[in-house]
Amino acid sequence: MGQEAVIAEVVKHSTRTSLPLDQSPPFAIECEILEDKIYTRLKTLIIERHFVVGEKIQPDRLAKEMGVSRTPVLNALKRLAAEHIIECIPRRGMFLARVSKRELVRLFEVREALECLSARLTATQITDEQVDQLGELFRGLDVNPTPEAVARYLERDRYFHWELVKISGNRYLVNAMDAVNVMVFTFQYGLYRPIAEAIQEHWTLLDALRKHDPAASEAAMRAHVSRTRELVKQAVLAEEQEGQ
Repeated sequence: MGQEAVIAEVVKHSTRTSLPLDQSPPFAIECEILEDKIYTRLKTLIIERHFVVGEKIQPDRLAKEMGVSRTPVLNALKRLAAEHIIECIPRRGMFLARVSKRELVRLFEVREALECLSARLTATQITDEQVDQLGELFRGLDVNPTPEAVARYLERDRYFHWELVKISGNRYLVNAMDAVNVMVFTFQYGLYRPIAEAIQEHWTLLDALRKHDPAASEAAMRAHVSRTRELVKQAVLAEEQEGQ
């Protein structure tokens, strides 16, 4: 199976089918701090590819599925629009924003800086038990480039990186990474590298973290993230050459 076919299958495995409106609300949430909860839930749904680029986002439908009124859903969507995650097009509606590969390169530049800081800080905070738990995410994982294997790896990779940020204990870093990760994780499909190669980089990073070595942890993270950034750059150059 070629990479384009794999990507298409991964998206299929990662995207839900819309539920009929007469079913019980699948995303029902408590009323407490409603707008914040809706905002957080929407970001999770976007990362998990419940929405795809080009699909119109329907506030009324979302409100019914969440079991809430339309106003807090609209307010949450406006917050996402301010972060350039949602695009509001006059007289057409709201859509998941399109991100070009060139813009994705810039996102990865920011992500690289934040992830390296995360690794450096986490090296002084992480316990051996946490290192072991993170390592289990990739132990025995299928490394074949099938749609199911790719989707499973990407899900665990997201969890791995997010846990490192949380272990760092720096809430400002957590907030900064949250904004970047929504965009990166949403558009990373099709930009993955061989699973076995990426997992080996995770082992190198985990070894440095176990030794509580901030410099080595930062270097391992930089090597890991920069390789994906270079992959995106190569995709940009290929597109530009095709357009000439």
